[in-house]
Amino acid sequence: MFIELITLIASLVVLAKASDLVIVNAVKLSNFFGISHLAVGFLLVAVITSLPELSVSVISSQMGEGAIAAGNVFGSNIANILLILGAGAFFYGMKIDRKKLGDIGMILVLTTIISVYIVFSSMLFGRALGMVDGTALLILFLVYAYYILKKGRISWNGKEGGVENGRVYKHQAFYAFIYFAFSIIVVLVSASFVVSSAVSLASLLGIAESFIGATVIAVGTSLPELSIDLQAIRKRHYGIALGDAIGSNIANITFVLGVAAVINPITIVLPVFIAALLFAVVANIVLFYVAAVDKKLGRLGGFLFLFMYAIYIMCIFYLQLSEVLPPVP
Repeated sequence: MFIELITLIASLVVLAKASDLVIVNAVKLSNFFGISHLAVGFLLVAVITSLPELSVSVISSQMGEGAIAAGNVFGSNIANILLILGAGAFFYGMKIDRKKLGDIGMILVLTTIISVYIVFSSMLFGRALGMVDGTALLILFLVYAYYILKKGRISWNGKEGGVENGRVYKHQAFYAFIYFAFSIIVVLVSASFVVSSAVSLASLLGIAESFIGATVIAVGTSLPELSIDLQAIRKRHYGIALGDAIGSNIANITFVLGVAAVINPITIVLPVFIAALLFAVVANIVLFYVAAVDKKLGRLGGFLFLFMYAIYIMCIFYLQLSEVLPPVP
């Protein structure tokens, strides 16, 4: 147990430092290419931090466990908004640029529509998410990527999130890319060590496997986003944090779920996914309301998001338990 505890602490320290380097170099790359911080978060950081979800989904889909892939995507999307943005707002507070409200709203609406379609097509028609659906989701991801890159172009003299965009030269951008890529790898590896050591500690303490799956594993695949976005919010690069959290949602539900569906048809387990859908829709509505009306997410809003996430975990745990336990006669 002592070794697992040391591994957990050391991995968390490395994860925090690597996440800090990711943000510093993402900002440099954003300035060099003349792309807004929000666009970098929406696409570059979001896609890379979705790699854990992609690996879990591909492996589970190859094994014929498509429900795990879909569950991982839905669970991660809820964690991205309620847990990640909630924790960032609770500890540091964050401002939301009103000029980016259109992009934020578009992605929140898009993820909501796709989620509703997936769940209700399964519920009403009893159909699995197959190759045609997966291909359509991948095409939608490419359209989204093109839109974000085109919309995200800014001038050298523009401002992003209140921070002046200074020119970054080629040699600086080259080293920034090397450090960025290396830091991302360290984030992903250290996050996997955090999850594995946490699971081992929970098992040694006699905690139920179903609860471990609903908490440690669900949060574990969102750990790169959590660590990176907390560092971004702490450094007041709100565009990167917001873009990563929301961009990861669209990457998960189009790219990640699309790849999984192309590999193997995905069947939805309705009781669990209806609950996940309700929480995802509510989270999207609340976030858009905060962005449109308050333009900031403070400690109270962050606490509300974290409280909603705790309720979600309890609901999912109860539904998973009811699926496993036999009915009482």
